[in-house]
Amino acid sequence: MFLVPFLPLRADEGAVTPPKGGRGVCIRDIYAAAPDSIFPLLTKNNRLDQIDFRENNMKAEVKNRFDSRSELLVLTDRYLKLQLSEHCLVEMRLLGDSTFCMVETFSAPAPDSRIRLFNTQWQEQPSVIEQPSVGDFLSDDIDTDVRLALEALPLIKALLSENDNTITFELQTSELTKEQRKQAEGKVHGIIRSLPKP
Repeated sequence: MFLVPFLPLRADEGAVTPPKGGRGVCIRDIYAAAPDSIFPLLTKNNRLDQIDFRENNMKAEVKNRFDSRSELLVLTDRYLKLQLSEHCLVEMRLLGDSTFCMVETFSAPAPDSRIRLFNTQWQEQPSVIEQPSVGDFLSDDIDTDVRLALEALPLIKALLSENDNTITFELQTSELTKEQRKQAEGKVHGIIRSLPKP
């Protein structure tokens, strides 16, 4: 897994100016203005090309700095889904005119997500999103050994909604043995929560 530490932004980095015409800030503008420290695999020209391709109903795939492919899968006014690499999926959802949520899901191979909030100047905000504990996903009658195995390696995938300000959490069971997965069937549930109002 390739992780790059979050670097402080210069005053002129990541600034988003509302476009003319009164339509307000859109997620495309935020993505276009992202500093290199957020998407080190992509240049600004890569991101602008992806936006242009997507808005012209073309496949929004570009070659990134590692000579692999990055594809902008979904782009609406408030939501974006980016397959940054084979093992990293990024989602962004605009919560209001000044705040957005970003979810990065890393698969190695089981998916696990990191959730962050930013203002539209790409300044990270304190997280107020309550992430469920392992026990929140489990039925009371689940086998104790299965519960302990899941608690020992809590891999939780988060998914932003394309249509509203909700987030879905899914506890991953792929690291369990075949027998444990069978015992867990029907006893591990997804959780949907509302994102904070800006």
